[in-house]
Amino acid sequence: MCCKGRCWWPCWPSWPTSASTGWPIVCRRMSAWSTEAMAWASLPMYPWPQPLTEHYWQWLRQHLQQLGEPRLPASLSWPEDYLAHWREPGMLLSQSCGYPVSTLLQAQVQVLGAFHYQLPGCADWRYSSALLVRKRDAGSTLADFRGRRAVCNERHSQSGYHALRAEVAALAGVQPFFAEVRFSGSHRASAGMLAAGGADIAALDCVSHALLARQQPQLFGQLACIGHTRLQPGLPLITAASTPVATVARLRQAISDSLHAPELQAFFREAAIDGFSPLDLADYAGIASSAEYWRGAGMAEW
Repeated sequence: MCCKGRCWWPCWPSWPTSASTGWPIVCRRMSAWSTEAMAWASLPMYPWPQPLTEHYWQWLRQHLQQLGEPRLPASLSWPEDYLAHWREPGMLLSQSCGYPVSTLLQAQVQVLGAFHYQLPGCADWRYSSALLVRKRDAGSTLADFRGRRAVCNERHSQSGYHALRAEVAALAGVQPFFAEVRFSGSHRASAGMLAAGGADIAALDCVSHALLARQQPQLFGQLACIGHTRLQPGLPLITAASTPVATVARLRQAISDSLHAPELQAFFREAAIDGFSPLDLADYAGIASSAEYWRGAGMAEW
């Protein structure tokens, strides 16, 4: 829809108009939005320091320009509504969770690959979830939490919800395993609820767990890890389904090249990144099939 003269582009009323609407057939502002102005990038999933993350993007941006990529946002976006953000056709680069990528977003995104993290619970491009409890329960196993309360960040989370459900499924039998499953909105909030006594166990993405524990040692000092879930593909770096093949290749090349840039080593140390594997949507298909299997096995509501 045209802005009908409410912008600074001189397209109204001098441009040819539609007989049905009276608006210009082509709006210069809308045309501009469809190219460079619509491209955006974000890295919203992990609690990396924002200045270092922006510095990483600026390096990628310059390197992508050198590789011949013209359509580049000037800076990172910091979204609040992640799912809406990932569905935008102008998405050049972002990081998502494996579950929505393999289900809700599979027709709207392409997978570029995944970082490797040098942290407990990670193995090359795969990761797991840390099973966290209060320190007084540090000697317990997952089986000991039958009839107690779990907290998850959200239902669309592979690490906080689906990974825990898969582990519990082998123990549950025909009855619900937990007395209650609560939702906190974030891994950070799950840890806070656990420490405050509002729940008894939570599954946190092992990368988030390590990074948050660094940032909030007092909170995480009240918690203990009693194990990890099985390995799954790590958080994917993604681009829009409409991104051209040549741009996808440049993005993968730039991300791979960035690992060797001396000026980015402070970012990689802080983020615990030590590698990158090119991947595609097929590598994440197992996440959706696993979730569907446990749902069919009567684990829809635990």
